Amino acid sequence: MPSKTLVIGAAGAVGKRLCQALRNAGSIVIAADRREHLPSSVKDVAHTLVGGVDVRDPEGMERLFKEHAGPDTAVWNLASPLSVETALSPEIAQQVTIGGMQNTLAAMKTVGCRRICFTDSIGSYGATSPRTDVAASWLVANPTQDPGSDYGKQKRACRELLKEFQMEGGDPRWAVVPGVLHSEPVWGNGTTEYALDAMLAAASGKVFQNPIDPSVTLPMAYVDDLMRGLIALQYANEDELQEPDRGYNIPGLSFTGNELFHEIRQHFPDFKVEYAPDDNMNKFAGLWPDWLATEPTRRDLDYEPLVTMPLMVAQVLNSHASRKLSGRAAFRSIDTCESGQVNDYMLEKYVRKYLVRGREKRPLIVRRQDLVPEIVAKAMVAMDIDKDGRVSMEDFLSWARVENVENMVDDYVAQWEAEQGLQDEPLAATG
Repeated sequence: MPSKTLVIGAAGAVGKRLCQALRNAGSIVIAADRREHLPSSVKDVAHTLVGGVDVRDPEGMERLFKEHAGPDTAVWNLASPLSVETALSPEIAQQVTIGGMQNTLAAMKTVGCRRICFTDSIGSYGATSPRTDVAASWLVANPTQDPGSDYGKQKRACRELLKEFQMEGGDPRWAVVPGVLHSEPVWGNGTTEYALDAMLAAASGKVFQNPIDPSVTLPMAYVDDLMRGLIALQYANEDELQEPDRGYNIPGLSFTGNELFHEIRQHFPDFKVEYAPDDNMNKFAGLWPDWLATEPTRRDLDYEPLVTMPLMVAQVLNSHASRKLSGRAAFRSIDTCESGQVNDYMLEKYVRKYLVRGREKRPLIVRRQDLVPEIVAKAMVAMDIDKDGRVSMEDFLSWARVENVENMVDDYVAQWEAEQGLQDEPLAATG
C-alpha cells in the first residue's frame, strides 16, 4: 500500500479537497501545481509543496518524480481543463490533458511508481450511452462511441494511455466524476455548476439566470461523497477491483433544474428563475446520462452516496448564509466608526492589530509589519468591486464571498518570502 500520495493539480477545485481527505486518511501528501504559490487551504494540510509544475514539460515532470516520488507513492493526475474550457481552447486542453498524462506516466516509470488515479468525467459519455444506471465499464466496452466533444475524446485518450500502462505492469485506476456540489464560494466553470450558481443567487437574494434546460436530469455528487469515493478507489487492493480497466463511476444524486429550484424554495419561497439558455452548456447536458450505476462501487469499493438532495441544498445555503454573516462581522470590525465604508487607514489599523502583531517569524530579515502598506494597497483595489473608489459593505461582502483578510495577509507574506527564497516548510509538515 503506497504510503505517500503525489497530487498533481493540488490547487484546483478537486485537488484542494483531495489533499485534505488524503491527510485525514493518513497519507503523506505531496501537493504539486502549476501555480507558483499554492493556496492556504493546501499549505495547511500538505507535507510538501511543489509549485511551478507544468504537466506539459516532460523534463520538469521527471524532476518532480525523482525528487518527490518512488515505488511507495500513489499519484493523482488532476491536471485537466473543464468541459466548457476545453470547448473554448481544445488545443491547449489537449496539451494539458493528453500530453500531461503521457509525461506523468513517463516520469512514473523513471522511479518505479505504479499506482496512478485519474479523474475521468461524465463528459466521456455520449448520446448513445444508456440514460440510466450506466457503469464505467460501458466506456470500456464501447471504445469507439462518440462522446460528442473534444473534452470526452481527450478523456478517452487518457484511458487508453492508462490501459497501456497497466499492460506494462502499472496499477492505474480511474473515476468517472459527475457534477460536483459543494459549499465553497466558488469552484469552476463547468456545465453542472449551474446548480451551485442557483443556490448562490438564492442566498444573495438575486434572480437566477438559468443557462440549462430545467427539465434535463444531470448526475451530481456532493463533494463529501466524492472524496469518500476517490479515497476508496485509491486505497482498494488491486485484487478487489473487478471492473474492466479498473474504472468506476462515483455516483451521487441526480436531479433536474426544476427539482433543484423547488428544493431551494423550501428555504427561499420567493426565489425567482429566468431561463437564459447557453447553447454550449445545453449541448453537454444533453449528451450525458441521467443516472450512474451504484452497484460496482458498492461491491468493490464499499462506497455508496450518503448525501440526499434536501441535505445538500440546506448545507450549501447555510454555508452561504454563514459566510455572509461572517463578512458583515469582519466589515464592522474594520469600520469601527460605522461610516458604512472602509478606507485604507481603517484597514491598515485592523491588519496591524489583529493579523500581524506577534506573528513575525523572522524579525531580523523581514517583519510582517513592514509589508502592511503593500498588503493594504492590494486589498483596497481588490475589495473595490464596482471600482468607484470606495469599499462599501456590498463591495466587501462580494469580495469576502471568495476571500478573507487573514488569508490574504498570510498568502501575501508567503509569496513575498518565496520570492526572497525564505519560505518555510508547510506548517502541516511539523504537525
